[in-house]
Order: sequence, then C-alpha cells, then structure tokens
Amino acid sequence: MSIEEFKIEIPEEEISNLRTKISLTRWPDELNTNKWALGTKLDFLRKLVKYWANDFDWRKHEKQLNQMGSYKFTTSDGLKIHFLHSKSKNTGAIPLLMTHGWPGSIQEFIKIIPILNSGIDGISFDVVCPSIPGYGFSDKPKKFGMSSEKVAPLFHELMINLGYEKYIAQGGDWGATISKWIAEFYPENCIGLHLNLVPAFPPSNGNVTDDLSEEEIKGLENFEKYQKTGLGYYQIQMTKPQSLGYALNDSPVGLAGWIVEKFHSWTNDDLDRMVINDDEVLAIVSLYWFTQSITSSMRLYYENGIISFSPNYIETPTGGIIFDKEIVRPPKAWAKQIYNIVHWTNAEGGHFAAMENPETLANDIVSFTKEII
Repeated sequence: MSIEEFKIEIPEEEISNLRTKISLTRWPDELNTNKWALGTKLDFLRKLVKYWANDFDWRKHEKQLNQMGSYKFTTSDGLKIHFLHSKSKNTGAIPLLMTHGWPGSIQEFIKIIPILNSGIDGISFDVVCPSIPGYGFSDKPKKFGMSSEKVAPLFHELMINLGYEKYIAQGGDWGATISKWIAEFYPENCIGLHLNLVPAFPPSNGNVTDDLSEEEIKGLENFEKYQKTGLGYYQIQMTKPQSLGYALNDSPVGLAGWIVEKFHSWTNDDLDRMVINDDEVLAIVSLYWFTQSITSSMRLYYENGIISFSPNYIETPTGGIIFDKEIVRPPKAWAKQIYNIVHWTNAEGGHFAAMENPETLANDIVSFTKEII
C-alpha cells in the first residue's frame, strides 16, 4: 500500500484529437420541446460543443485539480484510487470523506473544498475526495463485483492510511450508498454520516403517504415523474452498459449529449439551460473523455442493480439535507427506519449540491457536525 502525488497532465495531442472529433460530428435530426422532452436539445448542444472545441480551457481545470492536492493510493488488493486531499490550515480540523456519484466526479467539490478548509463558526475540515473505481483517474475494475458495498472498504482503507482514525462520511447519488456502507461497516471510525441524497424505503405496510406533510408528498410525486420520464438511462446502464459505451467512448458530442441532459433535468428542468455553468459541466465531460471512463463508470449501475445499499438500521449519527429539485426526496419518517437521524434540513437546489449550492451544503455539514461533536 502506498500514497503518491499524481500530477494530472493530459497530452496536448489528446486535446487536439478531441477538437478534431468534435468537428467531424454527424448531427441527428430533432423533434423536441423547450423542456427537452426527448433529451438534450440540438441547438443547445451545438452551441455548447462549439465552445468546447474553440474556447474551453481544459488546462485551467487541470490546474485546479492539481492545486487541490492530487494523489493516488494503492489499495491492499493493488487497485489504484485517485483522490483529492486538501488539508485545512486550522488546528483541530475534522476529517471529511466526500464521495461523488454519476455522472459527476471529484470536480463536483472544487468550490466547496475551500469553504470547508477555511471553516465556518470555528469548525473546519480536512477534505478527502476519492474517485470511485472506474471513474476519472482511478483504476478500472478488471473483474465483476465492484459495487458500492465493495467500494466502501477501499475508501475506509484510504482514510486509515492517511492517518484519519475518526472521520465523517458525506455523499450524494452513488456517494450516498457508498457512505452508508462505510457507516455500517466501520461504526468505530465513521463518527457521522451526512447525505445530500438520502436513500430510504417506504413502509412495508400501510399507505405510503400516511402521516406525510404536503411537501413530503410533493417529493414523492417528483420521484414518480422521474420514474416516468427520466429512468431510461438507469435501465440501460444497469443492463447493457457495454452497448452504450461503444458510442459514448467514441463520440465526444455523444458523450456530452448523454451527460449534459442529466445536469439539466436533475437541477431545474423548467429552464431551457443548465443551472450549473457550461465550464464546470464541460470540465466533467472532459474528464470522462480523456480518461475513457464512461463505460467503466456506467458498470456501477450493473453492479449495484436496483437496490444499492443495505436496509439495515445504523446507529451512526446521520444528517440529511433535502433539496427541493432532487430526484429522490424521501420523508424523514422513512429515513428514520434506516438511519439514526439527528439532523434534517430542507433547502432550495438540485442533485449536484456541491456545485449548485456549495455554501448551503457546507453550512449544513457544519450544522450537522455541531450536533455530533
């Protein structure tokens, strides 16, 4: 096992090749609406990739990641995990493990890391952000079985090797499922669990809307809408990710079209644009492109299946922040069946909390931390 610095430096030839492939795009026809009813709008994507090819500066984003502290950790089974490690200058900083999801990356945390490092109300954090195996610069799994459950011990091993015997785990999307497993497996080390997407089940008996508030019922209706109009990607990635991978790994515009739609529909799909700025989203798309990790990242859906986390109750103090545009907004009563809820907040925003609302998320992590230390 070892930890070593890892400088991100994409060869100029690969950047040039990206621009060439964008210029050779064969565009499809379109029958769509202002709300992107059939997916990413043609005129939007044309403008976006024109900017990607002509004006987007990958080197700026590459420099940001390197300045955050870019490293690789070789696990006990030989798998190399890429991670960001940014330490606070304040004494008594609390170790915080933040895990991304799909189609995100460690780049989701670039804006929130400095806030957490600097601290709020006297509480600051040493932040560790690993790339899930198969994502970014982490190794691609060479065999089946790398589910969220199997990722959890690798990330715990990383924290222990960094010298963090006690830490808080935080995540959304797949990061929420990985963090839940960490809290379940390592209750002596994981002193707190904070989630900005809270996986939870409805009660096994009775009406699922019994004793729920009007706002909580709206949250369930939002998930029903998502199941009807936005779940197709999940079914494909869970069952046939390889077939889709051939197209997305070969076409940068195809890759952008697939990923950009999620940044639109999982934030505020009433708008005819993305809430998150083009540069931030293109930086993430570029990372998938340069590392050729879209196919391996989608395999996590296959590995996890429909249920990606344990329904077992955990005693680890847990905090949840529920954003009003999030695709899954479970009622607190459901969450209390699985988690030891000590902190619960509602806020405005969508799925990519650390990018959309870094101050809101950082403040909530601090508020939760005050409850448990």
